[in-house]
Amino acid sequence: MSPSSVMVGRLDAAICLNINLPTHFPFPRQRPLAPHLAQQQQQQPSSSKLNALSTNNREIDLIFTDVDGTLLNSKQELTSKVELAVSAAAAAGVPLVVATGKALGPWTDRILPRLDTRMPQIFIQGLLVRDYEEGIIYQRLLEEEILQEAIDFAEEHNLSLTAYCGDRIVCKTRDEHTDRLIFYGEPTPEGIGPLHSQIGVLPIMKVIFMAPEERITAIRPAAERTFSGRAALTAAIPGMLEVLPSGASKGAGVEWLLERLGIDPERCMGIGDGENDVEMLRLCGLGVAVGNAGAAARAAADVMVASNDEDGVAEAIGEFVLKPRGLSL
Repeated sequence: MSPSSVMVGRLDAAICLNINLPTHFPFPRQRPLAPHLAQQQQQQPSSSKLNALSTNNREIDLIFTDVDGTLLNSKQELTSKVELAVSAAAAAGVPLVVATGKALGPWTDRILPRLDTRMPQIFIQGLLVRDYEEGIIYQRLLEEEILQEAIDFAEEHNLSLTAYCGDRIVCKTRDEHTDRLIFYGEPTPEGIGPLHSQIGVLPIMKVIFMAPEERITAIRPAAERTFSGRAALTAAIPGMLEVLPSGASKGAGVEWLLERLGIDPERCMGIGDGENDVEMLRLCGLGVAVGNAGAAARAAADVMVASNDEDGVAEAIGEFVLKPRGLSL
């Protein structure tokens, strides 16, 4: 089955950026990503980035941020300092878009209204985009053949498996691994029995293999061999390995939205901490890794800021959005 996609209407939210919307909206695609500095560990961006940002008075126009491990602290809290920084950026005309692997769930009602934005938001590793007014404007499903093989792989390797369906997460049976998702404000996993019977019935966008981290590390090479060239694998949280449609990533979802809005990626800042943020960090003109980021995100980023428990997102906004405009928190 070919990937299913849904696209609807235009975005009123674009008005706040004073941009002209394109007349057609292509699907996310894989493209060569702009080269970035590898193994960047310093606390200030490279001089080339600083020069590029200052040339012709170029400024950041749009912020993309990961949620878990980045926007939220380790207690799943949006701190007052980060909330203030996001609001100050919005007041300066620079809105924020969340780009997350999470589903639509309880966390959205708790966090999104506090972000002072009417922009579209990106969920499920770029596989679902929801507009503030229009609802879902893009979605892509996992191919049935890959879904079948993922279910079989989980059974063969004795892994828990969860399947993401927009605002639902389903599994064969709930256990200690599936219920880890509840801490992150995800929809409570639903034990619905064997998932084979749901292929072609539920709109499944991605699946996650779940087990202790050492077990996930051990089976990842086998998963890579099984799905090589036919599906994308990524990780966001220890003990979880995600299977996405081929070519899918958070960065691809960001790219789709930018093409729809007609915004140059070079005028965007991306902030993240995980392997699943790498494509987004490379795509954006300024990629920022928070201090708790893993090795993959650090290598993809241009600059590092404080950790998520030290309000790293607020630091990034203050330094690269507000300061160039003569503003401060």
